[in-house]
Amino acid sequence: MTVWLDADGDLLADKMTLKPDRLRWLLIFLISAGFVAIATWIGPSDPALFYGAGGFFLLCALVAATQMIGIGSSLTLDREGFTCRTLLRTFRRKWVDCSPFITTRTPGQAMAGFSTSEDERSHPRLSGASRAIIGASAALPETYGLALDELVDLLNRFRARALEDQSA
Repeated sequence: MTVWLDADGDLLADKMTLKPDRLRWLLIFLISAGFVAIATWIGPSDPALFYGAGGFFLLCALVAATQMIGIGSSLTLDREGFTCRTLLRTFRRKWVDCSPFITTRTPGQAMAGFSTSEDERSHPRLSGASRAIIGASAALPETYGLALDELVDLLNRFRARALEDQSA
């Protein structure tokens, strides 16, 4: 039986939960709060700016605050698969159903991409469009405080261990 190690040479954990990069979300929160302050300073004399921009950036600040304190999203890795939780949805995939994870890039964002037959069956058009754009039928929404290459490596290590465990 193979001993599975993480990138640092430590034993690969049975379960791991990754949280969003708090510094990035703090920056988004501060920028959003600044725009809310500007809209408040301008006041209701310009209703479109006050309610429109102020409301939008207030919503951005609230989302950033939940991400900053760690209740907004997470990625939980275990021996059977992974669970990705965001503000609006949660999905789980089994390692044995996933293709190897790859680094994918779109203008403005780099992501960990993967494909599953479940995604292909349930949303064939969306999966096809995703494959054409990023080279995979699905992707994780962020890197959870890791460099993208580190996240892809970690996901592939968990996947490889699960595939070995299944064949044993």
